[in-house]
Amino acid sequence: MGKYMKLVSIALRDFALPVPRTGSIEAHSGYGHAATEGQEIHSRVQRRRARSDPSYLPEVLTGCFFDREGYRFHIEGRMDGLFLHELPKIEEIKTSFNIADLADRLLRNPLDHPYCLQLQTYGYFYWSQHKIIPKLTFHLVSSRNGASEDIVQLLDLPAYERWMERRFVELLGEIRKAEKRTERRKKIAASFAFPFDTPRPGQAELIHTVEQGMTEKSRMLIQAPTGLGKTAGILYPVLREALSRGQTVVYVTPKNSQHVIAEDVIKRLQVSGANIKSLTITAKSKICLKNEPLCNPAYCEYSRDYYAKVHKHGILSLLAKKRRLKTRLFRDIGEAYEVCPFELQFDGIQEADAVICDYNYVFGPRSSLKRRTSINIDQSGKPNLVIDEVHNLPSRAMDYYSSSLSSITLESMRNEIRSVNPRFQIEAEELLDSCIQVVTSCRPKVGTGPVKIDPPAKRFLEQDLKLRAFLSYYLDSDAEIRHRMRS
Repeated sequence: MGKYMKLVSIALRDFALPVPRTGSIEAHSGYGHAATEGQEIHSRVQRRRARSDPSYLPEVLTGCFFDREGYRFHIEGRMDGLFLHELPKIEEIKTSFNIADLADRLLRNPLDHPYCLQLQTYGYFYWSQHKIIPKLTFHLVSSRNGASEDIVQLLDLPAYERWMERRFVELLGEIRKAEKRTERRKKIAASFAFPFDTPRPGQAELIHTVEQGMTEKSRMLIQAPTGLGKTAGILYPVLREALSRGQTVVYVTPKNSQHVIAEDVIKRLQVSGANIKSLTITAKSKICLKNEPLCNPAYCEYSRDYYAKVHKHGILSLLAKKRRLKTRLFRDIGEAYEVCPFELQFDGIQEADAVICDYNYVFGPRSSLKRRTSINIDQSGKPNLVIDEVHNLPSRAMDYYSSSLSSITLESMRNEIRSVNPRFQIEAEELLDSCIQVVTSCRPKVGTGPVKIDPPAKRFLEQDLKLRAFLSYYLDSDAEIRHRMRS
């Protein structure tokens, strides 16, 4: 590596993106991570490939270095599968309820969809290392019925390299912003003052305890009496320490209603002179601008062409200028530019020094924060995490990772189903009845106490397919979804 080169490591998934961004918020936009169901199908296909072809290698690590304007980029990823035939073949496995629709998208313009760019990047890396252009294929598998389809992608080297240079120009701009962001944070930390004139009794000791724990790099479990001002006593030293490393703080609570306490501390720090930026994540059901929070571009104009609209209107630059990002601001921007306010929250995170959110955004199995990436340069360590009322976390975590079904909950949906568009009512109620029957078939005999059951997996999967088909048909129709009052 050159003497003055800065190393920038980027996952291939985050590198292979359209320039500028295109697409809508939906399951196969290519900007999210694979669902658990998709991962299971991947594994099944890979096992089958390995059994039938001895030249097949699953999960093949690949990467390349690129030098640009004083930076060395390391792009790395894993190919789903590599066939070491006379003409090598790289295969990417993708799942969809409707593989015909997905196939159509992948064939339109290979440089406008992240899936295609990922596959072409794998191919380009292979060519750069072996001087052989491999065969590139998508293996599409239906999550509805297991049907599959193969699609061949062609690697046009000149076209790909033109896209790649545009992407590096974009990344260089992001790096310079990241350097300024890190510099700003470290500068704030050097003169970071406690937001009150005098600490309350016990508050100074709390701050000292937290500082000592961070110096020792130890996890801390802190209990303090009501009225001590523990939120300020913890956030102040935790935020100062994170900023000194160019990092951020994530503050999680068990309820959205508890965000206001942390927000008040951040606001006092800002009023006292700290140029910090905060962002509060609000639940989708409370921030959504539609009657129902369904992220389907056929139904929701705010998810339709979301990525192109964010780029066209310079919305990320607009968010970067704000010091306090909260529900009202996201909804106002969403209405003004017809973009999803819930998704905007996550796009605004990279500029935030403090992120306040519910437990599930960090600990949930499909954590939204985990799928957000940004370039981290001149930083050290990881963000500091503060868990408010941590005694609530075990039960919440068990709920996240322990699925449950209740016939009572299903039965409570009946009145709502009877209020949907009349042409869907009969089929919807029949589906509800069959769902209840599947659940109640697992019920143990009365008075037997807690028992282990073996759920009828095949019936559950069959029911799931029927529900998916009905929902797809419903969303593709012109039926109006009636307004529901938010609690």
